[in-house]
Amino acid sequence: MPAPSRPARTAGPEGGDVSRIRQVGAQPVRRPRPLAVTGLAVSAAAASLLLTGFTFGLITASMSSASNSLAAGTVTLTDSAVANCPISNLLPNGTATACTFTARYAGSAAAYLAVNVLIETQAGGGGTRLYNPGDSANDLQVTITSSNPAVTYGEPTTATTCPGGAPSGSACYELDNELVSTSAVTSATVGFSVSVKLPSGSATGYQGGAAQVIATTHAAQSASNTLSCTATPAAGSPCTPSGSFKWT
Repeated sequence: MPAPSRPARTAGPEGGDVSRIRQVGAQPVRRPRPLAVTGLAVSAAAASLLLTGFTFGLITASMSSASNSLAAGTVTLTDSAVANCPISNLLPNGTATACTFTARYAGSAAAYLAVNVLIETQAGGGGTRLYNPGDSANDLQVTITSSNPAVTYGEPTTATTCPGGAPSGSACYELDNELVSTSAVTSATVGFSVSVKLPSGSATGYQGGAAQVIATTHAAQSASNTLSCTATPAAGSPCTPSGSFKWT
């Protein structure tokens, strides 16, 4: 049964890190007959992808010859129709399975785009959580890319507190503010792909494990908010704000 929906949050007038609408949880993992793969017996595992759409408002000032007035500008960021992409019967054979979605940005103000990646993971009967950065050669392999622009994003390896609604027994890893581009855009359609696979060397400890891969796109206006990061900005790398730059 899918995990409970999470409520949406709307970013404030300054734009920035808009919240996600949580629609996904671990798909129930059925325990089929063990399948022998290179001497291992591994049951079905599940992974899911979530993308949500967001809107925030930007306030701009305009002046006429008669009086001063305020005109509201709009920046919108929306996702494609596919919001939940469950993958089941994932076996340790090194074969990748992908989910795709499209984020579309349009509005009257230019903005920087970024992606937050959260992975929630649980153990099954084998006792080891499916996504396990401590065993990066044998755990669930996650690859996140985009087209237009062509970018490969990092995967989270740092543990974080799980959000409310995460499946029971979860461990969570998060990597935020990975830049889609170092340039601000006024219109963009970005195609994302999240592929997962289990290496053939995965041990039986991963049997019955599950994971949810949650990609959240967000935007921050560029006007009076010049991109500045603690490290040299690069597409596919996290931008921790420095100086006067803010995501929120």
